[in-house]
Amino acid sequence: MSGSGAESTSGSGAESTSVVAADLRSAYGNLTSEQQATLDRAAVAEGVSILQLMEIAGWQVARWLFAIAAGRRDPVLVVAGHGNNAGDGLVAARHLLTWGFPVQIALVAEPERLGELLTVHLTAVRAVGGAVAAVPDGQLPAELIASAAIVVDALLGTGVRGDPRPPEAATISRLPADRTFAIDVPSGLDATTGAPGAPTVHALRTCTLTAMKAALWTPAGRRHAGEITVADIGMPTAAWAAAGLTPPALVRGGELLTIPTDTDGVGGVGGTAAAAAAAAASD
Repeated sequence: MSGSGAESTSGSGAESTSVVAADLRSAYGNLTSEQQATLDRAAVAEGVSILQLMEIAGWQVARWLFAIAAGRRDPVLVVAGHGNNAGDGLVAARHLLTWGFPVQIALVAEPERLGELLTVHLTAVRAVGGAVAAVPDGQLPAELIASAAIVVDALLGTGVRGDPRPPEAATISRLPADRTFAIDVPSGLDATTGAPGAPTVHALRTCTLTAMKAALWTPAGRRHAGEITVADIGMPTAAWAAAGLTPPALVRGGELLTIPTDTDGVGGVGGTAAAAAAAAASD
């Protein structure tokens, strides 16, 4: 009989953990790469452009970094690629420059081959004094990285599958884990599965946008992302509905929400996480 009782207790504990894990995903989100792309398209269809979303995303990243700096004006290096993630980084760079931070941009792309959106943001950041170094081969000079107290990973976004290509791989291998701050997901990480490419950024902290990405709940995702903050960027309610998705309960009102540190990627949670999930459920 004692054996039967032990099995019952174990099952109850596993079920409770599963419920809390589901509540956390309801509270903070759990988007796959495909769902994020669908949501972006739905927003555009509802009249909110990617340019507008990018501006809010970059603003939120800048706010996040401003808070981390805690009154210091540390030198910042934004490492940008050629996709939407880079646009978020360029917007963040512009705001940080406006707030008095010394900011440099390493562009792992050829400026003349950028798309329209990135060209708009690159022109804007240059207009407020941003120094841009084009490094299309990804071989970032060691002195450029050494000069920065904050290195922003704005290289690759949520659409990545498999190993990064050589220019991005060369860049990733140079980014220092002790002071790299990633936008959305660490570059090289599959945003859906959490499988790290070779190589993948090891970030000290990550600011993910709109909602948690499915990868960031996995053990590998958590190891590469470090401390995770979710930023509300004002994704329209109508876009969530059109995409057939439910918005996360807590990610609203322009919040920057740090994910509880006692979640372990596969749903194991402790007091802080359980309290957050309970708050979301009772809201």
